[in-house]
Amino acid sequence: MRTYSSRTSLAPKAAVTALAGGALVLGCLADPSWSATAAPAAKYPGQGKCPPGDYQLCINGGPGGFTIKGRTFSGHDNAILLRNVSNVTITGNTFKNLSGKTGYAGVHVKNSSGIVIRKNTFSNLRNAGHMHGVYLVRTSGSTITGNKFTSITGDPVRLRDGSRNTTVSGNTFTKSGTYAIVSEWRDAKKKEACGAGNTVKNNKYGPGYYGKRLPLIRWGGKGGGKTGPDKLTWNTCKKATIVNKGGNSRL
Repeated sequence: MRTYSSRTSLAPKAAVTALAGGALVLGCLADPSWSATAAPAAKYPGQGKCPPGDYQLCINGGPGGFTIKGRTFSGHDNAILLRNVSNVTITGNTFKNLSGKTGYAGVHVKNSSGIVIRKNTFSNLRNAGHMHGVYLVRTSGSTITGNKFTSITGDPVRLRDGSRNTTVSGNTFTKSGTYAIVSEWRDAKKKEACGAGNTVKNNKYGPGYYGKRLPLIRWGGKGGGKTGPDKLTWNTCKKATIVNKGGNSRL
């Protein structure tokens, strides 16, 4: 597996610029926090222009099979967006002070598989709604292990729309979460699928972001019909989509 790392942070408000010959480089918009001598950001297979939503690093397709390591992501609404990619490892990074009206997550993954999120630190993630540390959408076979999550307004690990075979283990969660530590969100009105085979084990967790004692797991998603379009039902899937495999303890 290829590893791409750097001791420099990704530039706040980084922008992807196309050069002659189709090469891509990260350029930075004017920002007084950036040193003129900062090294350019590493480039990854499949890296390209980010969609609306203020992300710092976006991968869409490509061969996968690489590692994002040793970076600090800060000062944007979101950090990493992965789409249509397999076998990417995200390890040893810091995600902090992410905030904005389009904030979703430190690591936002869609339509992907085999994503490993290991030994990272997520802290001070918030937006107008509920922001997450890791948000997996239509994604399978992923591992979230050995990370530290603290001061996150939304559920620190959020699964959605058929995400399956995810393992959440050996993490520490403090002052994070609105509804649960690990949760699934499914909008039945949009015909989103229920997940399956997701497991949680050997984690440590404390009260949520607002100081309340939260359950470890909630699953089911958004209802509709008699409950109304904006009511949380958490029971719209016939079988549990996330299972507690034990070894989890409250701090």
